[in-house]
Amino acid sequence: MEINKILLVRPPRYMWPFINESDNFLLPLGLPCIAAAVRNSFPGIEIKIIDCPPLKIGWKSLGNILREEKPDIVGAGEEALYQHEAGKLFELAKEINPGILTIAGGHFFSWMLEYSLGRYAIDVIARFEGEETIVELINTLKTGGDLSTVKGISYKKNGVIVKTPCRPLIKDLDKLPLPAYDLMPMGKYSPFGYLWPQSVTLEHSRGCIDRCSFCSLWTFWGKHNKADIDRDELDVTPRYRTKSVERTLEEVDIVYKKYNRRYIIWADPTFNVDPVWTDAFCEGLLRRSYKDLYWWAFIRADFALRDERLGILEKMVKAGLIHPLIGIERCCSEDLRKIRKSGYTSELTKEIFMIFKKKYPHVFRQGTFVTCLPFDTRKSMLDLVKYAVDIDIDYPAFHPVAPVPGTYLYQETKKSGFIDENDFSKYDWSTPILTSETGISRSEFAKLNIELNKRYVLYRPHWLIRGLFSSHKHKRGLYWWFFINTLKVMSLEIWGIIIGKKKYKGITGFMYMKKPKWYD
Repeated sequence: MEINKILLVRPPRYMWPFINESDNFLLPLGLPCIAAAVRNSFPGIEIKIIDCPPLKIGWKSLGNILREEKPDIVGAGEEALYQHEAGKLFELAKEINPGILTIAGGHFFSWMLEYSLGRYAIDVIARFEGEETIVELINTLKTGGDLSTVKGISYKKNGVIVKTPCRPLIKDLDKLPLPAYDLMPMGKYSPFGYLWPQSVTLEHSRGCIDRCSFCSLWTFWGKHNKADIDRDELDVTPRYRTKSVERTLEEVDIVYKKYNRRYIIWADPTFNVDPVWTDAFCEGLLRRSYKDLYWWAFIRADFALRDERLGILEKMVKAGLIHPLIGIERCCSEDLRKIRKSGYTSELTKEIFMIFKKKYPHVFRQGTFVTCLPFDTRKSMLDLVKYAVDIDIDYPAFHPVAPVPGTYLYQETKKSGFIDENDFSKYDWSTPILTSETGISRSEFAKLNIELNKRYVLYRPHWLIRGLFSSHKHKRGLYWWFFINTLKVMSLEIWGIIIGKKKYKGITGFMYMKKPKWYD
């Protein structure tokens, strides 16, 4: 196959209602990583990235781009929430030119082989970690070789789905080429707003050390023990790998100096696994004396408490950690056991939040809770509010769990019949998907989840006032951002219903994903 041009695309999509367009679309790190691998191995192939959301490229404009560019290959990778948009992209590409080869990747397509190859115009699925797979796949296509020899792919041959053996994980992440940031619209990611101003997405590690039942990150980056992964069984071992401190600092230097990025979104499932690495990295950042460099990261409470005792957490904060997001998940040991989250206790989590409050008051304390689980009752969910109040969190995110493919929760609830929604576009972590063992319906779960947020405010009205008038600029800005956006979204929804442009969707209607004006 002759390959002269490849387009990697993030298609148009709906927006989260509580986040403006500036903050809605972070840089999709997978695209520049894959592009860099291709460019490094095949300098003669032209490769471009079309990131539609930050550029406000709708479907009509995207079609025109495909006609003008005339690519030989179109690729996209998606999670469950947006997999249908990638499917629409592949259909569009084939309509324009049936000879275009379509390649899918990412979390959803890596697991849902029969669903994806049977429903969408996909020629090949590159499964899980993609840099080495895409290079071998392109080389095989160029030379006319046998696709069955390429590890980590799936495709149809004579109507039968072929699944090749899983590819071993990349041992040395430092050997990967630097992400192709030059192919991205770097100035378009969160140019204004309070959540992630002038942001960029980076990673220093892949994988996790835990086995949370609702998480697809550790299963995606883990060691896949079976060549042919059965749809009804997960056989994955957690694996954690990290780039060197020097390589990570090099990437920070590039995005800070060359692209004027001032806010790092760390995409690592768990940023603070290795205290030795974290200590050395923060020392390196502090020696550089960057001005106005801040960062957001997923961190574990138990590791943060360990790092505080070692003096490392203080360095993290000095080096720019301004918005840690801690997965609290639940407030009792039995619930944590049920979702397979290890190493946590309610007392431990409370301790680290109190440390942030007293020692690092300028840091925005956010925690996430997974709600609307099959074992949930009204009491178990309302207990989460009481616990959030007890630990005095700045922002408790109560997320109805989305049992996405590639998680133990998806496998378990699919077998037990608790999944009550098969439209993956609803798996947005705002819409309840499951019913409960105790007979709670999805609509009842939705109302109860709203009640959690209402009660958090009613229990402590001083919390909002304290945040809106905080002496710390970043924290104050975030409080005003959440407050104004909540009022705006709810007001627009109510006004649309009053003037007859919208249909009343119940108490949770304002939470649904919104179609941007430029989408079509």
